[in-house]
Amino acid sequence: MNILVLIGSPRQNGNTAKMVTAFCEGAESSNHTVKTVNVCKLNVKGCLACEYCHNRGKGKCIQKDDMQDIYSLLKDTNMLVLASPIYYHGISGQLKCVIDRFYSALYPAAPKSLTKIAMFLSSGDR
Repeated sequence: MNILVLIGSPRQNGNTAKMVTAFCEGAESSNHTVKTVNVCKLNVKGCLACEYCHNRGKGKCIQKDDMQDIYSLLKDTNMLVLASPIYYHGISGQLKCVIDRFYSALYPAAPKSLTKIAMFLSSGDR
């Protein structure tokens, strides 16, 4: 299985990173292929809600930024894992931008290969 893990934490050695590391080690020991991408290091702009992707773009976003790399990886992904710390009762803004940009790639239908999704969330609040 091809697994894509999108990490939405800017802290390289934080709790989210530890959860992702444990998951990746387990998945790879079971002969799965895992690709991790820290979206906090990418230049991904927010969705413009312009509808270009659903009209003239035929599923392609008008914006050309680092999201193009994620779109390429999604094509062969069987499982998508979203990992984020909890910031103010939600996921990080960096990961939220990526999820919003899935609008062009996953709507009205996700790639046929994408059959599983998981989410890892971490919070340090007592």
